[in-house]
Amino acid sequence: MSNVVGNINVDGDKIFYSPDTDNLDGTSSIDIFGYLMAGQGITIHNAETYIVGELYKLRGMSTTYASYIDTILENIILYGDIEDYTDHLSDEPNKFVTSWGEIVDVKDLSWI
Repeated sequence: MSNVVGNINVDGDKIFYSPDTDNLDGTSSIDIFGYLMAGQGITIHNAETYIVGELYKLRGMSTTYASYIDTILENIILYGDIEDYTDHLSDEPNKFVTSWGEIVDVKDLSWI
């Protein structure tokens, strides 16, 4: 049984993770970061400055995740915690390592 806090969606034969938007306060900021970044196709191979720029872009477009993105940006910019987040990115687009250490797939959100 999975320890991931979020929704597991089945699309054909593929299973996708998404955070439980009804309980984002109960979701790790690492999992929110991983979901948003992996959904944009960002991997461990992207530069940190690019990742921060993408967070700012998503911040401007999202009402659901805006306050959580603010927290992530604060942790990265004020406390230098970017590696705590980027360590959870995968080397493949649309995948990330959850706060529980599980590799999950996410739907492609790059159209956003």
